[in-house]
Amino acid sequence: MSLSGAGRIVVVEDNRDTATLLHDLLVAEGYEVESVPTGEAALESLDRTPDMDLVVLDLMLPGITGYEVIERMRARPQLVATPILVLSALSSPSARIRGLRDGADDYMTKPFLPEELVARTRTLVTGRLLSRRTAEIQALEEIAEAALTVSDPDALLGKMVEIVAGVFGADAAAILLLDEGRRELRGRAAIGLGGDLRRVSMPANAGVAAIALGSLAPVLIPDGAAADARVANPAIRAGGFRSLMVAPLIVGGTAIGVLEVARRVRQLDPRADRLLRIVADRIAVTMEHARLQAEARKLADVVRRIGEGVVVTDVHDAVIFANRAFAEMVGVPGETLRGRRWTELLATSQDVAALTTQMRQASWQGEVLLITRGGDARPVLVSLSTATTAEGEVERIGVFRDVSREHELRFRLIREQKFRTLGSLAAGVAHNINNRLTPVLGWTEMLLERLDAAEAIDPGELVHALRVINQGASDSVETVRRLQEYSRPARVRGPEGVQLRDVLEQLLTLTRPQWDNEAARRGIRYEIDLKAEPAPLILAVASEIREALLNILENALAAMPSGGRLTLHVRGEDDRAVVSIADTGRGMSPEVQRLAFEPFFTTRSSEGGSGLGLSLAQEIVHRYQGSIGVSSREGVGTTFTLSFPAITAEAARPPAFLPNLESLRILAVEDEPEVLDVVRALLASAGHTVVSAASGREALELFEREPVDVVVTDLGMPGMTGLALADEVKRRRPVPVLLLTGWADELDAVHARHVDVVLPKPVTRELLVVGLAKAVPDRVREG
Repeated sequence: MSLSGAGRIVVVEDNRDTATLLHDLLVAEGYEVESVPTGEAALESLDRTPDMDLVVLDLMLPGITGYEVIERMRARPQLVATPILVLSALSSPSARIRGLRDGADDYMTKPFLPEELVARTRTLVTGRLLSRRTAEIQALEEIAEAALTVSDPDALLGKMVEIVAGVFGADAAAILLLDEGRRELRGRAAIGLGGDLRRVSMPANAGVAAIALGSLAPVLIPDGAAADARVANPAIRAGGFRSLMVAPLIVGGTAIGVLEVARRVRQLDPRADRLLRIVADRIAVTMEHARLQAEARKLADVVRRIGEGVVVTDVHDAVIFANRAFAEMVGVPGETLRGRRWTELLATSQDVAALTTQMRQASWQGEVLLITRGGDARPVLVSLSTATTAEGEVERIGVFRDVSREHELRFRLIREQKFRTLGSLAAGVAHNINNRLTPVLGWTEMLLERLDAAEAIDPGELVHALRVINQGASDSVETVRRLQEYSRPARVRGPEGVQLRDVLEQLLTLTRPQWDNEAARRGIRYEIDLKAEPAPLILAVASEIREALLNILENALAAMPSGGRLTLHVRGEDDRAVVSIADTGRGMSPEVQRLAFEPFFTTRSSEGGSGLGLSLAQEIVHRYQGSIGVSSREGVGTTFTLSFPAITAEAARPPAFLPNLESLRILAVEDEPEVLDVVRALLASAGHTVVSAASGREALELFEREPVDVVVTDLGMPGMTGLALADEVKRRRPVPVLLLTGWADELDAVHARHVDVVLPKPVTRELLVVGLAKAVPDRVREG
């Protein structure tokens, strides 16, 4: 009902002509008018419809007088606020005073001016409508307040029906929610219908409630509700209610239940239709808000308790929320994570720049290494997605699952496969090294003999011999390094920018001697054709990609028992890096192709095949969002194609020129005299002053006496290791320490925290110069 809606007026006048005049006059002003001739009839009408907006009352009536009507109305709670305009021929002051004193709101005398009557009527009706509107607003405010203050859903619904009963002056009210599974309206809260909510429930497809649900509009039964066949609610029928109004509860255009309001004696005002809609809509919104809040609380509780780490960040990766599991995962208190960029926790043993670039995508999934508070690198599977808040702000949601166990199992599986192939690889590598060392030993022996005999050596011949010796030694060192790298992978490594061509070339260099030896032993020949076209970098762990390719290469060679051609093709296609490996072997049947990647499926069980090689290769490829496929024809050959998404980060390029350093005073520490001589000579040739020691203890004594700019030390030394020496040096003075070791990839960053630069053995002059420049960048000359 609105202020502009039709007001309802009862005219109590026994004079027919006056009653007709009043009726016509007020109807012309847009009011609904009911005329009765006696006070008794007026009270009966008001009992049926107490929501009248005005009573125009004559005092001199047959039966009870107008004064008695006023007294009785003001004695009834439902009529105490109904406005009364007395219109009487009694014009004495005492009559006026009595009427107003008994409870009339205004007093006019007959005869009257129609314009004055209309004006006074409008004032009283408007005041009545304003009072009702104020009550409606207060009811809506109570609903809103309840939504904010009552957290328990059942208690909230109970509060809603109390408010509804009050605002409509109802004897009963109920909220029933739709159970789609049972097609039932189940009572959730009720007042005035007894305490058993089961008696309020009813089928969803029956009665007036079904009409309201189907039409999405309120339905009113103004009279005779208890006997109306459309009323299916058993509690309403049993309660003897006279008037019933049912409104659907609608959320997002879908009905979720109904609100029922009933009166036993009085009729419900049909004008309450609009208010009922508003109240029902507000209740539905409140219920939905409460449901969402409850879900949010449950979700928040689940997120806090879940075993996987959950992080919400802003667009710049600054942490807005981190659950307990993530805080425990990285060993950092949750409150200290807020405002900090979670990417700061990425371990540096991976290509952090490439990773962060890839993770800028709208959604991304992959394995990364997080550095814990204790300095350990922990492998986790990260799933990142982007969401927009209601305020339009972009947030990033990350789910982190600790995959340390899977990582360890994967590491063991790869290690076991390496052990199975290491013997044959070592034989091939030994053959390769022997070939490389033959000219080294030959030229060395010949030069020593000629020098011992004081025989002159041609400078050109000497240069040639030294170059052959250098190349042979360098090739042997590289072969051993690759075998070490293959047989002893790093403890934990994260993804980095990987060039497929480099991985394939290193793999061929390592394994080809084995194939050549095997082919020569069996009197066959393998032709290897490597086609390397420009291809983008991929984000992966190089040793794992190498393992996947090795498994495919071994299958390809095994498929060519009489020899054949192996074609390896690296290329870029669109935004992907692709490598294909094709052989001219036996080929596969369609059934074998279907099962090729199944774990433990093998066609070479008699040859010792485990059936895990291709399944492992597939798992590795998929882990880096790649794809792997096979095409084959029996008697023709097989082609495996691996495809990986490209990354935008540029590959790190080595410096074009060696840095030019100022002259440094260097303490060199090495327990092997021959190695110490070489290191001393390399440093001296670069213009540095070298003080040398053969042990850690001797080095500390020199360090106390000699001013030095840098300490260059071996790792494995008797008595005191290079790491222990670095700790002692840093305890005395902040001097940079370079560590030389053959186990560079296996060093734990925590234990080597006092080492500034780690260089792998064997070391070259170029490596030493670059390492020194990293250790003392302020001593590098410009240009």
